Amino acid sequence: MDNKREKLIVEVSVDASDGRRAVGIMNMRQALDLPEMPSLSYTHPDPAKAAAGIMMNRQELAGFMACA
Repeated sequence: MDNKREKLIVEVSVDASDGRRAVGIMNMRQALDLPEMPSLSYTHPDPAKAAAGIMMNRQELAGFMACA
């Protein structure tokens, strides 16, 4: 089954001591395929929420994708 949500785009960043640093822009499947690291955060897949600066952790992102 093709999950359309996994193709939504997110920005992945790492939380560093001097602030957040962008890792890359990718689809949700690629983001969830990255190694599990507690310092990674993800923009919300909804463009309006991402523009508002809403960030998600890995579990929230996986939950969002599962709600297809």
